Amino acid sequence: MIEAVKILLIEPSYIIKEGLRSALGRLNLSFRIDEVDEVKENLVLTLEKFTPRIVFANHRALETKWAGNRSAAVFDEVLLVGMYNEKVTLFEMARYDEVLCIEENKQQIISSLQNILKKAGLLSNESETENLSEREREVLRFVALGLTNNEIAERLFISTFTVMTHRKNITRKLGIKTVSGLTVYAILNKIIESGEVNVF
Repeated sequence: MIEAVKILLIEPSYIIKEGLRSALGRLNLSFRIDEVDEVKENLVLTLEKFTPRIVFANHRALETKWAGNRSAAVFDEVLLVGMYNEKVTLFEMARYDEVLCIEENKQQIISSLQNILKKAGLLSNESETENLSEREREVLRFVALGLTNNEIAERLFISTFTVMTHRKNITRKLGIKTVSGLTVYAILNKIIESGEVNVF
């Protein structure tokens, strides 16, 4: 059985905590999340108590709780993510391994979380698009650009039935069922550029 990834969430806002839980739940990994509204004494003692692999912390909640610096050994085993909703200074960012802007939209948050988990060694850096065939990538490109099955068939000189088969395989491999979701995926994985959408 795969061991759950231990996450510590330092955040007073219920809505932000629930939103982060929901976003993490979409990443197909097993998590165990501990929550604290604030750090009572200092960050080092908190990390020693919970022994997390990743910490998501409201950067304002840690302003006076660093207990000096990040030289303590406990920091060697944790990826520290600062959460913010306004511009942060380089000094503030330097305290963290990663930063997460909580004002981003859903897909940006999911993408940021994927990058954070990759940095933590919990997700592969290998792109899922490598599992798509070249023809599936072509079909995905045209789907993302808004073409119908018939239009895709005409452009690729294949039957509409074949296009539908490719679309089913793409959906199965990526786990994305909506055109908007496939479009976002295609942009994030550089199958299309964001400026290309609605060109046709």
